[in-house]
Amino acid sequence: MSGRVLQKSVFVAMVVMALSATAGAQPSGDAAGQRSMAFEPGLGEAAQERVPGGRLVALAYGFALLAIGGYVAFIARNAAKLEDDVRALEDALARRPEGDDAR
Repeated sequence: MSGRVLQKSVFVAMVVMALSATAGAQPSGDAAGQRSMAFEPGLGEAAQERVPGGRLVALAYGFALLAIGGYVAFIARNAAKLEDDVRALEDALARRPEGDDAR
């Protein structure tokens, strides 16, 4: 049964590929096709794109910088806690009497 499903799926894939290949082809004598391939000079300032995304890009970069800054602060706080713990352990070891081996 799976062989039959595989044959059908291969057939459907080939039909889709054939249809997509023929849909993209343009006749060579088409005037619109010839114009689309010809060079047309730009319109200067009027031809420039105006995408209102500057504010969104700045917001995205700001969010990324805040996230990185928060992560660095989190790591720094944990490193400070670890340093305090190590210092407390060193102090406890220094206060322990010399002859006291607790092994």
